[in-house]
Amino acid sequence: MSEVIYLSAKEAANELGVRPATLYAYVSRGLIRSVQGAGRTRLYDASDVRFLRSRRAGEGTEEREGQSRSAAAKGVLETKLTLLTDEGHYYRGQSALELARAGTLESVATLLWDCKNDPFAQPAPQAVGLLSEHQQPVERAIIALCCWPEQDTAAYTLSQELLKQKGASLTRLAASALLFQEPSTAPMHRQIAHAWGIHDEKAIDLIRATLVLCADHELNTSAYAVRCAASTRAPLHAVLISGLGAFMGPRHGTNAERVLSWLKHIHARDDIESVLQERCMNGEYLPGLGHSVYGGPDPRGEFLLDMLMQSELDHPLIELIPPLLERSRELFGKHMNVDFPLALLVQVLHLPKKSAGILFGISRISGWIAQALEQYQLQEQIRPRAAYVGIRPS
Repeated sequence: MSEVIYLSAKEAANELGVRPATLYAYVSRGLIRSVQGAGRTRLYDASDVRFLRSRRAGEGTEEREGQSRSAAAKGVLETKLTLLTDEGHYYRGQSALELARAGTLESVATLLWDCKNDPFAQPAPQAVGLLSEHQQPVERAIIALCCWPEQDTAAYTLSQELLKQKGASLTRLAASALLFQEPSTAPMHRQIAHAWGIHDEKAIDLIRATLVLCADHELNTSAYAVRCAASTRAPLHAVLISGLGAFMGPRHGTNAERVLSWLKHIHARDDIESVLQERCMNGEYLPGLGHSVYGGPDPRGEFLLDMLMQSELDHPLIELIPPLLERSRELFGKHMNVDFPLALLVQVLHLPKKSAGILFGISRISGWIAQALEQYQLQEQIRPRAAYVGIRPS
């Protein structure tokens, strides 16, 4: 039987962009259904919350449709998933920054996938026995996904509703491979905390917010690879493998590791000048700075940095964040991107090697599934043309 998706009061209020008192007013007017939760808490029907939100945002549809047709004429892929702005990004019209205050990766996935029922209510998938701790994390995830048809006889389905259920299982399967632990039904931020031995609730909350903020980011390289594969009607597990292939590159999913190459040498304020000056004098760029979309700071990074500085976690790097960012801006003329706080999390929380990429990858899988689900509904196969600049026949 299908499971209804429920949100906590904080999650529901954040999705609607209202105060809790307004949420309770909606419930009393019969606009949102609620049920008894644990203890004295109540849970709120996500479908009611999202219908109310969409109804409030429904004005201007005709103008948006005209803009969509204009974009299509220019060869731009259309999407209803993620909007990027200098103030932050939005998942189906809802601020990712606001969702990051209380949401989970699972709740954001159900939003991005446009779910009516909770696909994460099903049991966890089976573990894959071919994995080894000596393999690279992303390679383990690829192997696990390759093995998916062995435990799912409907692995090649293109049914939208079935794909949402399989998306939840594939998310858990890939995460278990990346973390090298058994698949679990626990919330993803709890699974990650368990794998890495994290018990501090403030640290776990940072992981939760990171997962929400990095779930999708419009048409980046891996998302485009996913869309191309989905446009050929490749099965979902193969589509995710396409995304992981693009993700493996050091200019994308593992870029936070490049930030660590210089950040790990900063232990005190005096280290800032020597480390940054050396890279500047050698004509090297500073990983963690600059973004092709944002002219200013990456809003995701700003949110995580603020959260980290307010966490009261005990680590000397936290106090060095303001002077470090100020000096890097003076020397390199660029603002930080989300890879900088990802690398900081590794240092501050004493996370294991490759953990920044693992955290980013687990988060982004939910976005890839959303991209695939949207592309499956389009008729066209993605086939861009190349501008030939080589030798022409005489």
